[in-house]
Amino acid sequence: MAELLRWTGHPLVDVGVAALCAMTDKGAPQALTLDDLDRAAAEMQEYYFSGFLTSYLTCVFMNAEYVQPGSGSAKEASRKKYAQRVLFAHRSEPDPGITGQTCVFSGRPATHLIHRGQMPLLTGEGVLNFYPAARGGLPVCGPYLTALQALPIGGRRVEGKLLVAHADDSRLTMDLARLYVADNRRLFALATAGNLPAGDGPHLSLEREQAAWDAKQKRPKYPDAKSAPSLITADLMDIWETKSWMGQEGAPTSVTVYWLSSSGQGPSLAIYHLPSNLIRFLILAARPSTRMQWRRMVGRGWQDPIKSPEPSSPSDQPKKARRTKPAAPAVTGGPGRSRNEVLSDLFSIYESGYLNLTAAGAFLCRHLLSYFRGAIHHSAECDWSLTELFLKEVFGMQPERIEAIRSFADRLAEHIRNRNDEGLFRSLVYARWPGDFRNALTKAQRNEARSNHELLFGLEEYLSVFEADESVGRVDWSLVRDLISIRLVEQLHKAGFLRDTLLAKPEEVPANAN
Repeated sequence: MAELLRWTGHPLVDVGVAALCAMTDKGAPQALTLDDLDRAAAEMQEYYFSGFLTSYLTCVFMNAEYVQPGSGSAKEASRKKYAQRVLFAHRSEPDPGITGQTCVFSGRPATHLIHRGQMPLLTGEGVLNFYPAARGGLPVCGPYLTALQALPIGGRRVEGKLLVAHADDSRLTMDLARLYVADNRRLFALATAGNLPAGDGPHLSLEREQAAWDAKQKRPKYPDAKSAPSLITADLMDIWETKSWMGQEGAPTSVTVYWLSSSGQGPSLAIYHLPSNLIRFLILAARPSTRMQWRRMVGRGWQDPIKSPEPSSPSDQPKKARRTKPAAPAVTGGPGRSRNEVLSDLFSIYESGYLNLTAAGAFLCRHLLSYFRGAIHHSAECDWSLTELFLKEVFGMQPERIEAIRSFADRLAEHIRNRNDEGLFRSLVYARWPGDFRNALTKAQRNEARSNHELLFGLEEYLSVFEADESVGRVDWSLVRDLISIRLVEQLHKAGFLRDTLLAKPEEVPANAN
C-alpha cells in the first residue's frame, strides 16, 4: 500500500504529521494507516466540538465549524458533515471541481480546496488572490488536510497564540509533538473531569500553564502557557537531556519556532530561528562538567507566575463567599507558568535572524558574570568552563584567544592575591570606560616593575587579548573586561580571597573597610 503521509518541509504540515504520529504511537509518517488516521480524527472530533478549545482554535482555524456557536439538530448535522469532510478528509469524497488539480504538499491528485478555516494564515474562502492559478482555495489531498487539523494538538496555546517548532531533524520535530500532544490530552482530561480551577489561580494539576477563565461563558477556558521563548527553550533542553541521539557532540539540528495567530481580530506571525551553534551550546551545557552550573543559572531565572484573573467580579459573589474564599495555592515559576530571564535573554541573541553581538555580550555580563546593575551578586556562580563554552559555540571565538584571555586573567588574579591588591580588583572589574581599564593595568604594571623588577604582562600578550583580529572596538573591549572579570572572580573565590565588601561597588564600600 502506498504511503499516506511523508515529511514535506512545510512547518505547519510537518508539525501536524508529527502530531498524528504521536497520537497513534507511530515512529514515522510512512507507518500511518487509514485506521490510524481514523483514530486520530475521532479524537480531534471529540476535542474540537466540545466547546472547551474554542478560544484556542479561534486563533488557528478562523471561522471553522469548530468555533461556530449554536445548538440543535441542524447544527449537529452541520458539524457532522464538516467533520466528515475535513477531519476525516482521508476518507471523504473529493470536492466538486477538484479533478485534475495537484496537492501542493505531496504532488498527488488533490481532493480538497482549503482556506484559512482549515489552515492558518491563508486568505478566506473564494478569494482568488494568493492562491495558485487564481483558484479560490489551496488544493491538497485528504491525508494532508487531516494532518493540518492536528496542528493545534501538536503545538501549545501560548498567550493566546499557537506555538509550534520545526527542526531540520524530523526526530526533534516528533519529540516536541509528543510532548505537546501529551500536554493537550492532559488539559482536556482535566477539563472533562471537572478539575480545572475557575480562574482562582494556578492549580497543582496544571503543571505547565496557568488557569484561565472565560468571563462571558462563566466557565474555565483552555489554559494559556506563558512566555514562548522560555517554554520552547526549556522543552528543548529537557528533550536533549533525555534523548541519547541528541547527546552526541556532532553538528546538531537547527530549530525554527513559529508563534502565530490566524484570528481575524489580529493575525500575526513571529518566526524565531535557533541556529545549530546555539543548539549545540545547549546540548553541551548539559554535559556533566557544566550541567550543575547551567541548571543553577537557569533555575534562578524563573520569575514568579502572575496570578490569574478572578472568575467573576466581586459584586457577582455573595459577601459571605468572598470572605470565606480560600487563598490561591502558591505555585513556583517554571516552563509554561512564567518567564525565565536566562532563557529569554539567550533566545533573543538570534531574535533578528543573525548573531546580535550586543545581546550576546549582555547575556554574558548579566548571567555568566552574575553582574547586573553594577554589582556581582554570587561569586561562586562565575564559572569559566560555562563561559568558555558560550564563547566557543555562540560567539565563535577562536580557542587561541579564549586561552590568551584566561591566561591573562589568571596572572592578574595571582598578582591581586599575592599583593592583596583589592584596589586593582575593583578598578578592573568595575571599570566603566576603556581608559579607566587601561590606566589600572598600566599603573599595576609600573608598580610591579618598580617594586619587584618584574612585569605583569608583555606587549604580545596584551595585544593577543585586547587587539585580536576579530576586535570590534568598544563592544569587544567590554566583552574582554567581562571575561577577565569572570575569571578573576572565579579564581579569587576559589582562593578564599573575596569578601562581601570586595564584591560591592566602589561607591558602596564603607570608608573604614579594608
